[in-house]
Amino acid sequence: MNRPALNLFRTGVAGQCCPPVSGRRQTGYVLVVSMVLLVVLTILAVSMFRSFGLQQLMAGNLREKTRSVDAAQTAINYAEWWLAQGTNATTGVACASVVNAPVVVVCNTAIANPTANGNWAVGVNFNPNPAYMTVNASGGAGTYFQAPQFHIQYVGLAAGGTGALYRITAKGWGGNSAAVAVLQSTYIISTGVKSLTGP
Repeated sequence: MNRPALNLFRTGVAGQCCPPVSGRRQTGYVLVVSMVLLVVLTILAVSMFRSFGLQQLMAGNLREKTRSVDAAQTAINYAEWWLAQGTNATTGVACASVVNAPVVVVCNTAIANPTANGNWAVGVNFNPNPAYMTVNASGGAGTYFQAPQFHIQYVGLAAGGTGALYRITAKGWGGNSAAVAVLQSTYIISTGVKSLTGP
């Protein structure tokens, strides 16, 4: 049995696939609207990528600032530890130069300008050991621009004469010369015991 082939397409006039839906003429609004949406989406994508780049810069700056604060805090911790050892807590001398730790000097004058760029003229260069703090002036991943510095100043006796006051100023660098932090600590070395309940 021969069956006739099924015609899956509607045919209209003169073998056309489909008859015209309506007699209206197309005006192209869909094309205009889709182009406007494409332009808006492109502008949003470009601004998003610029925002991501800015966020990366801010995150990098925050990381380097945090590293510089950590470096300065490490130097302060070492200076406080050094002061508490034996007879290191003195009334200080007139400091004239920078020394390298483990040699530490207590100065009797304040540092002139602790926030000045570059190295201090007096104080201590602190090179911590172990070598988790790699110093490399050309930068690089996980390196510090410069080893931290600190300055110990004898301030005088604490109220009531119960100890000696020291001001420790430390300067730390992150991975480049622009990431700098300067911290200060006031530290007391007790010289005796005082009753807190009265005379």
